[in-house]
This record gives sequence, C-alpha cells and structure tokens, in this order.
Amino acid sequence: MLQSSDDRRTLDVGDGDLTWSVLSTVDTHLTYLASSVPLAVSFLKTGICSADNAQETARQINLIRDALTQVPPELAVYDQSDLSKQAPWLGRLSPVITSCGNLYITPDGKDLLFELVSILSYASILGVDIVTVG
Repeated sequence: MLQSSDDRRTLDVGDGDLTWSVLSTVDTHLTYLASSVPLAVSFLKTGICSADNAQETARQINLIRDALTQVPPELAVYDQSDLSKQAPWLGRLSPVITSCGNLYITPDGKDLLFELVSILSYASILGVDIVTVG
C-alpha cells in the first residue's frame, strides 16, 4: 500500500508482484530505458518518493508506460529473477489488454501505471512524500 505523508491519498498496489513485474518487463524488453528513468525504477522498487522528486518520477513512469505499449502482453515478465514463474493472468487476459502498457491493474481494478502517476502528481502539487505502509 502506498500512502501520501499527509494520509489523504492511498494506493493499493498489492503485495509487490505487480511492480516487480513492471520492473522485470522493463529490464528484460526495454533495457535501453532503465538508465533514463532512475527515479521511477527506484520508486517501483521501494515504494518511496520524496515530494521534491515526485513530478520527475511521475514523468518517468509515463515514459515507462509509453514504452510498454510497444510490448505485447504475452511478453510480460512476471519475475526476472525466476523466469520459470508464470504470471497468474497467463491465458486469462481480457481482449481489452493490448500491450504491457495497460496490462497492470491494481487489486481494486484500476490501471496501475495511471494510478502511480496520479498519486505522484498529488505528492508534487501538495509537497508531500509517498511512502509504503502496511
């Protein structure tokens, strides 16, 4: 669970498998991108972002999302440290899912990458940090 330091915004990102899959897919299929989005990579790994970095981190998440639209959903990597692990959505994708750009959904059914940008934008505007809780 991500939360703003003012306790007004939360985002359920599940147990970390989704953000790890985003990172795994970027590291596997978009190696050229990882070095140009260090704040986003750090945020996806830790769930922590300072208010000072929130706007740039949101921009970098958008760059990741744009690049992921070029990766077919069947090429999503669930766990780069164990490529034998199968994603729970394997073989059960909705026809609405057209790429890895819209593959990742929060436990409550929202677009993960959009919601990450939203909470980061909130943090930037109000000058609050984003932290992992729970």
